[in-house]
Amino acid sequence: MSTTTHMTILGMIFLLLAASCRSAAAFSLFLDDPCTVTDFPALCRGTIKGQKNVNAATDVAIAELMKRTRQARDIAKKELKVLDGGVSTCLSNFNSAFDNLDKALKNIKEGDRFSLNINLSAALTDYDTCSETMKGTPGNNAIYKSAGVLYKMADNCLALSTLFN
Repeated sequence: MSTTTHMTILGMIFLLLAASCRSAAAFSLFLDDPCTVTDFPALCRGTIKGQKNVNAATDVAIAELMKRTRQARDIAKKELKVLDGGVSTCLSNFNSAFDNLDKALKNIKEGDRFSLNINLSAALTDYDTCSETMKGTPGNNAIYKSAGVLYKMADNCLALSTLFN
């Protein structure tokens, strides 16, 4: 073999080793902080409360999202008595999202990653639909803001679920 071939092979080995070290470091980072894969890591960290186990973190994040969805649903029920303006759509979507999140918790217990992804995606869509419905509606800023935060939390849950094992 020529010197050029040896150098090429050594260069390739070096690049492979460097890449594997980098991905091992990234994997280690995921193990230390599962929120690194999310779009809203600060919100995620506040939600999972220091959980390092990805499955437990996903479970905690979904449970907290359900709690906040329940609160948003209560606000929407009160607002509906005063003014509709899209509030009924949000109320319906909050109910739907809650049901989807309940199914997602069952998916975790069953180890069903595919259904978990479907149910979290459905909840994400529910929050987005509410947000779009309430955009620009005067007097319902609390519901609009709630839907926005719930959307971010659902997005984080979906990202965490990609690490679910």
